[in-house]
Amino acid sequence: MLRFAEEITLLALNDETGKMHRNLEEQSFECAIAGALLLELAFMNRVDTDVDNLMLLNTEPTGDTLLNEAIAALKIAGDKMQITQAIAKLTLKARDIEPRLLASLVYKGILEEKDSSFLWIKGERTYPMIEGKEEMEVRTRIRKIILTDTIPDPRDIAIISLMEACKLHRTVFVPEELSSCRKKIKQVAAMEFIGQAMLQALEEIKESSLEEIAHKA
Repeated sequence: MLRFAEEITLLALNDETGKMHRNLEEQSFECAIAGALLLELAFMNRVDTDVDNLMLLNTEPTGDTLLNEAIAALKIAGDKMQITQAIAKLTLKARDIEPRLLASLVYKGILEEKDSSFLWIKGERTYPMIEGKEEMEVRTRIRKIILTDTIPDPRDIAIISLMEACKLHRTVFVPEELSSCRKKIKQVAAMEFIGQAMLQALEEIKESSLEEIAHKA
């Protein structure tokens, strides 16, 4: 099973170019990576949440380097903090985490890494999908929940909340579908406290910096 952070990375990649979608805001994607790490910890019962706060329940090693680093970053603030503060703390680290997620997907045989450098001219790396079945599985799960009467399970709610934070719905649904299902996407995303906190953090960032949110009392 892929981690939430890997699933949202697959949705964020353009199938044709192997690059991040052009309309994807960098900060919203970094915030979603932070939320994905928190969601993973929540499913492992390492953290718990209520409407406003996140509580650290278990700081023992998880067996996953990224999650261990996330726990270490959160632990500095104590056993309890606002969820938006936790999101901000991990968002500050997300830029360094993104290439590691891509490397993980390459290692698992899901993406191919290509380098367009030529002689002394430095190019850029792209990450086209090899078969695309993993990304299709994520898309299919999301579409089934939003377009049918299927009751979402907690992991479905989690990935939809990450999609909403990144505004990646246009990569999953065609415009004709969005006119009728946009409301349901928002409703499902709102069922997850961490998902709500991601959206709130993105709003707060417009008024203050990530550093201010991460270190607020």
